[in-house]
Amino acid sequence: MYITSTGKIRNNLYMLGHSGYPMFLVDAPKPALFEAGACFTGKMYVEDINSTLPGRPPSFLFLTHAHWDHCGAVAHLKEAFPTLQVAASSMAADILRRPNALALIRKLNDDARTYMDSFPGIDTSLFIDETFQPFEVDIELEDSSVIDLGNGTTVEILATPGHTRDHHSFYLPREKVMIAGEAAGLLLNTGEVTTEFLFDYDAYLLSLQKLAQLPIEVFCQGHNLVIIGEEKIKTFLERSIQETIDFKDRALELLDEEDGSVEQVIQRVKAERYDPIQGLKQPVVPYMINLTAKINHLAARKNQPSGAVT
Repeated sequence: MYITSTGKIRNNLYMLGHSGYPMFLVDAPKPALFEAGACFTGKMYVEDINSTLPGRPPSFLFLTHAHWDHCGAVAHLKEAFPTLQVAASSMAADILRRPNALALIRKLNDDARTYMDSFPGIDTSLFIDETFQPFEVDIELEDSSVIDLGNGTTVEILATPGHTRDHHSFYLPREKVMIAGEAAGLLLNTGEVTTEFLFDYDAYLLSLQKLAQLPIEVFCQGHNLVIIGEEKIKTFLERSIQETIDFKDRALELLDEEDGSVEQVIQRVKAERYDPIQGLKQPVVPYMINLTAKINHLAARKNQPSGAVT
């Protein structure tokens, strides 16, 4: 089963806000939020939190990584819930102190708001005109650490680099819930699977294999939908591993065909994999930033002296 709309997923787990930029909430004695989407969906998150936890502020906000569409509404949430503690890796905390990173996060949030306004059929009445504001990370997370939310619900912190250097995933062992951001790429509403290794191809594959070893009944990815059922999740992870390998193989083939021209390969991959997607999809600017990172990484990896490309 795939869940594409916000609301209760099952038991104590909810998807809030907008499915394109979802936030997840675990209702426990110490309620926890996961992800903070985009600036313009901040009001939606706050309203959904208040309706799900009437009179109870959330205790924690866990961030998988410091990308614009996963931390955009943090400042808005901190204003609404002053006792909220933001938890992220030390690497994410460092990124979020860099002026250039903050400027890019702000620009991409603003651009995405404009994109959503221009897209036909999207109800933007609940979106807000709010630019990104910096924030502090209150709790710096470490791989394999555990945070207790009470009543037997715990959050295991898993370092899952590859999409980004700072990427972490969050596993709730009792509930068998994985909140994985983009550690495993994305299953799109069209049924396609994308690969998202922006930082390191090999680390990304290792992270995928790490996730695949765990018993997971609910897989919350960073955008679009939630996957329910161990077999469906296993199939998705297998497809994601294969798509990662296939993407690498195709990129290396194109690099040979284009005599190593990264720019030509980027345009050909975009024409093959992005342009044919119909309907709502990732805005073109962040897509091109991500694609450029992937092709540049593979080109550099290909040209390493060892020549070992697996």
